[in-house]
Amino acid sequence: MIRVRNLSVRLGGRDVIQNIGLDLARGRVTVVIGPNGAGKSSLLRALAGLVAPHTGTIELDGAPLHSLAPTKRAQRIGYLPQNGTPAWAIRVADLVALGRLPYRHRFAAPSPADDVAIDRALRATNLTDLADRPVDRLSGGELARAKFARILAGESDWILADEPLANLDPPHQRDVLDLMRSAAQAGKGVVVVLHQLTQAAQIADDLIGLKAGQCLAAGPSATHLNRDTLSTLFDMALDVVTIGTRIAVLPGAPSLADAGALA
Repeated sequence: MIRVRNLSVRLGGRDVIQNIGLDLARGRVTVVIGPNGAGKSSLLRALAGLVAPHTGTIELDGAPLHSLAPTKRAQRIGYLPQNGTPAWAIRVADLVALGRLPYRHRFAAPSPADDVAIDRALRATNLTDLADRPVDRLSGGELARAKFARILAGESDWILADEPLANLDPPHQRDVLDLMRSAAQAGKGVVVVLHQLTQAAQIADDLIGLKAGQCLAAGPSATHLNRDTLSTLFDMALDVVTIGTRIAVLPGAPSLADAGALA
């Protein structure tokens, strides 16, 4: 479990996260939503140990996150940033192999355990046939899967992903969502920032709603994914509708109460 208590994060002299408390569980997909500038990326970076709390604590299985050495922390928590594209045209297999760096001494060759983990990650993301292809020759969807494979190769307990669906078409969004769901079903904790509210509704076991650095909702999506919460977060009327067996979030006609609150 990741336990967050009274967390504030200060960047540039401003509190971008303010007094947040959370309990995050493995085996579940937790989706972080909120408008631009809400603090979503800052929260994810704090959970990954990349940003130090200004106040409050983050614990990983009862131990302070900051007490873990960086390599140990990287073995436990895999982090996928918004812009994780390699700066040069390495092979897909080499990109995935970067996920094993926390387990290797500097400049050491991959071990048999590394090779097994890399192969498993390539197979899980259906990239085995593309292992030797340079990443600059991948489609957007293939690159998204390759970056996710790098995280899987690290065999971490947690996967933190910041807007992994950005610039992907619907079929490739579906592929990445399926990978996240499979990771949670395998016992990993998945925390993902999404702007696509319908996709968030379809995958979220738990929901965190941020606005202006404050947490306005946290807990099971069945409880918090509703018109009132979404309309408060985004300052517009949003309806949660069921279409067959699927859930969608659509712009709604404002009620009289909404019109007064949003005026």
